[in-house]
Amino acid sequence: MAMVKRSIGVCKRLSGSSSCLSTSTATSDNDIARRLQLPPFDYKPRPYKGPLADEVFAKRKKFLGPSLFHFYQKPLNIVEGKMQYLFDENGRRYLDAFAGIVTISCGHCHPEVLNAIMEQSKLLQHTTTIYLHHAIADFAEALASKVPGNLKVVYFVNSGSEANDLAMLMARLYTGNMGMISLRMHIMESSSTLDSPR
Repeated sequence: MAMVKRSIGVCKRLSGSSSCLSTSTATSDNDIARRLQLPPFDYKPRPYKGPLADEVFAKRKKFLGPSLFHFYQKPLNIVEGKMQYLFDENGRRYLDAFAGIVTISCGHCHPEVLNAIMEQSKLLQHTTTIYLHHAIADFAEALASKVPGNLKVVYFVNSGSEANDLAMLMARLYTGNMGMISLRMHIMESSSTLDSPR
């Protein structure tokens, strides 16, 4: 709301009049608040009975390395996820626009994914590649069918870091060069807390 008011003020100063106001920008605070509401979602998170944000944050600062960062001056204590939403310790709902490994593709606790995990866990929870199992070969074949040209060999790794390590090793073995050029992504931290309506 403050952003819209500021932009209207700048518009007036730049034009010397209010002629640059359109009906779409000249909206009331109530109209803006209504449009910022998350759509209805038929799910109620469980009541949270665990440690609160301040306690978790204090323990994290004491026992985890200082290289970890967090968003917001008062970090969120996320305790549950469902599809595209996350819930904090108070049951407040947030749209997960950042996601993370795995949740990027299917959201949090997708019922079909949960069912597949439970069914597989009833048969075989874990084994290594020193034994045969059809799933890894079938998945590699499916992935290879999606990529062009001679890119038909698949390497499965456990994380993005391992993928980078393997890519560097393969590039060095193939080219004989040891030098690398890398890019670093920098995430800007907002200085203000963004509120999300329930």
